[in-house]
Amino acid sequence: MGDPNTPPGNQVFENATNVTITDAGAAVTSEVTVSGITGNAPAALSVGVDIKHTYRGDLVIDLVAPNGTAFRLKNANSSDSADNVITTYTVNASAVPANGTWKLKVQDVYSADTGYIDSFKLAF
Repeated sequence: MGDPNTPPGNQVFENATNVTITDAGAAVTSEVTVSGITGNAPAALSVGVDIKHTYRGDLVIDLVAPNGTAFRLKNANSSDSADNVITTYTVNASAVPANGTWKLKVQDVYSADTGYIDSFKLAF
């Protein structure tokens, strides 16, 4: 809603509040509350992720639907030493209700590098 990069008719729900990712610690979440969408989420739900991190291979990323269903977006990969995860994932979320609180769950599973969730958005 208002993002010039979003095709007309799409509704975008975004959380741009930074969330610090604990180094080799417990998972953290960024939440987006979706409302006004009829029925289930789409088969091609667009999940925009902007995570600043000094070693992206440390990160495990899941999208958690309002009903608790988790969709794995990214596994850890100890040989992926590049910085940051700035990408859009497509998730088949057609089996879960659209409305409710969606969570981007991020866990740093190796020590020595740090970062934060910069923003996360869903486009319906």
